[in-house]
Amino acid sequence: KRCGHVGGKSVISFDEAVMRVKAACDARDEYEALNGKGTGPLILARTDSLVTDGFEDAIQRCLAFREVGCDMTFLEAPQTVEQMKEYCDRVSGPKLANMLEYGNTPVLPPKELKAIGYTMAAYPLTLLSASIKTMNESLELIKHGKPTEDMILSFGETKDAVGFTRYGEQEDKYKA
Repeated sequence: KRCGHVGGKSVISFDEAVMRVKAACDARDEYEALNGKGTGPLILARTDSLVTDGFEDAIQRCLAFREVGCDMTFLEAPQTVEQMKEYCDRVSGPKLANMLEYGNTPVLPPKELKAIGYTMAAYPLTLLSASIKTMNESLELIKHGKPTEDMILSFGETKDAVGFTRYGEQEDKYKA
């Protein structure tokens, strides 16, 4: 599977996509029949067909996914705010927005996404990219013999962030 924001995409046929989603929904429903409503997985039905087959095909896929019972749809890589709004207007149910800086989809603030009709937003590369940028900047400082203290957390903050402080508290609590 390729990221929806890179070239070289191909997608399965409309009918096969719908049947795969239906199979997942049926499996969820069978699981819930045995274990109780709400115990099965959330079925998030995604399509990347906007890039390969056009906006209307992508909308029709999302509509069909909802018809066969998916819980949430994900139209990957809408190109404009207008496409984002039309998707939310035409397709019922919860929807996922993929906010990828420098990708194909306009990155909107959470309040605006909610107002348009999105239920959830993913920021799949924001923290990774920010971390890489800071790592590169820190490495440049180290390379040139400059201090890095302004780039990093204190040792105490780092220990808190990764759980060492809490671990130490638990260890003390259970010492013999």
